Amino acid sequence: MDNQFRYKLGDLVEFKKTERNTEQYINLITLTGIVIQQRWVFTADNKFKVRTPDRDYWIRCDHLKLLSRVQNKT
Repeated sequence: MDNQFRYKLGDLVEFKKTERNTEQYINLITLTGIVIQQRWVFTADNKFKVRTPDRDYWIRCDHLKLLSRVQNKT
């Protein structure tokens, strides 16, 4: 079983969240956060816990966009 994740802990990512959904329109907002946890899912896309300034979100990997890769400074 290959447990390689698309994103690593500490990566800076962004995703869209539905703020308000009515019959006339869907209001999407873009949030930016840091990957703080990974969850491997056998039957679906892997999920990542992303910390934003207001709260944490579990997001599927196909809904995330990488902004900056974490760097190892050792």
